[in-house]
Amino acid sequence: MKVTPGVRRASLHAGATPDAVRVDRFFYPPGGHTHWHLHTAEQVLYGESGQGWVQFDGRERDVLEPGAIVYVAVGLRHWHGAMPDHELVHLAFTAGGDTIWLGEVTAEEYLAGQ
Repeated sequence: MKVTPGVRRASLHAGATPDAVRVDRFFYPPGGHTHWHLHTAEQVLYGESGQGWVQFDGRERDVLEPGAIVYVAVGLRHWHGAMPDHELVHLAFTAGGDTIWLGEVTAEEYLAGQ
């Protein structure tokens, strides 16, 4: 997992096979976020608390807040994390597959569109 300092993951359900659904809870401090990445299987993010963003390459960013659901299609380059002045907690439901980590999110990319 490639993330900024302070980001944590807690596994809630590990599938019995590599293609099984897994569920993780992610904790982000203010400003904490992942690197750019993509998934080889579908993923759904569900906001539990705080406020954050999901940024898909070439698209407007989505707000991730309590009750928000964001669908992540296979192979779609993205990052997600907390807003600069908020913590974020979200669940990630991933339908097996792998995560392919790409480059870091630059400060300009992180702050774009504020």
